[in-house]
Amino acid sequence: MFGSGNSKREELTREQKAFWDENGYLILASFFEPTEVDAVNAIVDRRMADPSSFGQATVDPLHGQYAGQRFRGAEAPREIFQGPIKINDLFLDEPEVLNFALSERLTRILSGLLDGAPLVCNSLNFIWGSGQPDHVDSWFMPPPVPTQPAKRSFWGRVKAPESPQFNDRLAVSSICLEDVHPDAGPLVYYPGSHKIPPFRFSHGGFAALQDGTSKSSDYVHAEMQKAGLRREEFLGKAGDVFLWHGQLVHGGSAIKDPTRTRKTLVTHYWRAADVQPGKAVKVHETGYYEKRGHQALKE
Repeated sequence: MFGSGNSKREELTREQKAFWDENGYLILASFFEPTEVDAVNAIVDRRMADPSSFGQATVDPLHGQYAGQRFRGAEAPREIFQGPIKINDLFLDEPEVLNFALSERLTRILSGLLDGAPLVCNSLNFIWGSGQPDHVDSWFMPPPVPTQPAKRSFWGRVKAPESPQFNDRLAVSSICLEDVHPDAGPLVYYPGSHKIPPFRFSHGGFAALQDGTSKSSDYVHAEMQKAGLRREEFLGKAGDVFLWHGQLVHGGSAIKDPTRTRKTLVTHYWRAADVQPGKAVKVHETGYYEKRGHQALKE
C-alpha cells in the first residue's frame, strides 16, 4: 500500500499528498522508536495504577453501566479502569505526551497536510479498542474557520455548499502504542469518504451540538454506498502512525477478545493560524497546542 511511505521522512512528499487527497489517510510505518512508545505507555500505566493522579483530567467509560458519562479521573468509580475507557487530554498535564504528539518529524508532515503549523486541540488515550460507531471527527471538533451559510433551494431543501477551507483544517493522528491484534477491535475506515460533502445539522452548521448523529450517520453511509466505498481495517504495529483527514468516516470495530488491549494515542489537530490570538501556545516552529483547561463534565 502506498500509504505506508517512508517512515523516516521529515517532509510531506508530493506522492504522499496526492495519496492523502485521494484517500484521506496516510500510514507512517515504524515512525516512532520503541523507547518513545515505552515512555508514553509508562505515563499511562502509572496513571491507571493510581487514578487519583489524574487530577482534573477526565475519563469517559465506553462500556458498562457508566457508558456515556464523564468523570474526573481522580473521582471516577475504580471499576471503570478495568474496561474500555477514553482518557481525555493528557497533553495538558504531561509534557512528554504533548511532545510525543508534537514530534517535529510528525508536525512537518501535518503542516503539509493542513497548509500550516498544527495545533493540538484534543488528545485521547485508549487502553482497549474504542468500539465507536462510524463517524466523522468534524461533527465533534469542527475547525474554527468561517463556513459558507447553508442555502435553501426552491423546494425548501437545505443545500450544503462546498467549504474547502472547513474541509481541510482538521487532521488526526492515531499512534499505536502496541501491536494491534485483529480481535482487539481495530480501527476501521473508508478510503475516499473524506470527499463526501459535509452534512449540515438542523442548526445550519457542521457540529453535532443539538441533533445527535443518527441523521448524519445515515447520510454518510448512504453516500458511501452510492460511491461504492469499502471498509478497511488498520492492524498497526507499535510505533506506527495512522493519519486521517477530519472528514474521513471511521470507527472502532467490535472487540472480539476483551483480554486484548489496543493502546493508542489519538490526537486531533487544527491549524494554529485558525485559532484566536492568545489561544495558541507555541512549542516549536511547527507545533502548537490550545491554551485551555480540562473538559467539563457532562450534564
